[in-house]
Amino acid sequence: MENRALIIEKILKEVSQEDPEVRDRYLVEFKHEIDEFVGFMADAFMRWRALDSAIGPNKNLGHISAFVYSAITLHILSLKLFLSGHLVAAGNLMRQVVEAMAMALLCSSTSLGVLDKFIIGQYSTQKAIAQVIKHSKKLGLKKEALEDIKRAQLFYHDYSHLSRFTLASHMAFESEGALYVGCSFDEGKIDQYQKEMAGRVGLSRVFPNFIQAVSHNIGIEQTPRNKDRFCKKNQLQNVIFNGVDE
Repeated sequence: MENRALIIEKILKEVSQEDPEVRDRYLVEFKHEIDEFVGFMADAFMRWRALDSAIGPNKNLGHISAFVYSAITLHILSLKLFLSGHLVAAGNLMRQVVEAMAMALLCSSTSLGVLDKFIIGQYSTQKAIAQVIKHSKKLGLKKEALEDIKRAQLFYHDYSHLSRFTLASHMAFESEGALYVGCSFDEGKIDQYQKEMAGRVGLSRVFPNFIQAVSHNIGIEQTPRNKDRFCKKNQLQNVIFNGVDE
């Protein structure tokens, strides 16, 4: 039986330090998926930069740029939390990723009037995803992108509330009777980890089309150059692995 001093030591370590051993196990298990994710998010960053530059000082359209940027950065942060062994926190954040994407799309359509309502505080972001699905054709979303957004909405909905998965995240499947405090990598949950990673990579594939649709809706046409494709890859890897944007 652990005494109080040892418990204090373990909790203090959990709240003040990261566990490199846990992260290394994720990095080894999902190296290919991480590289694919980083490539798509590098594309997304380049498209956002072109969008933001074209918008310029327009304050109203600046909200749209902010939503796109939030979606990008939150998606990267969610993967970082996942690779650090914080599955519940990572999944909860994914809900905000999809909502930020939905808000950018809705606000890019002048006919829906969402941007004006949001600016004056009369639009709830909680209904944004359902509205995007309803108006997907008007918003210029490709069928494949819409399906990925739907899947993300369904998969990560339960992370917004206490669920059986929340309880299971604390329990060790690879070692009967053991419990986790904080981060973990559990061989008994590999199937779930693979689903999580596939969902994140799948959504990252949507980002270039998502940003192109937003740009088109506000009258900005993007023609990204191939040579820009991975120009931010190293920086994004630093954010995911180290929390440093060099």
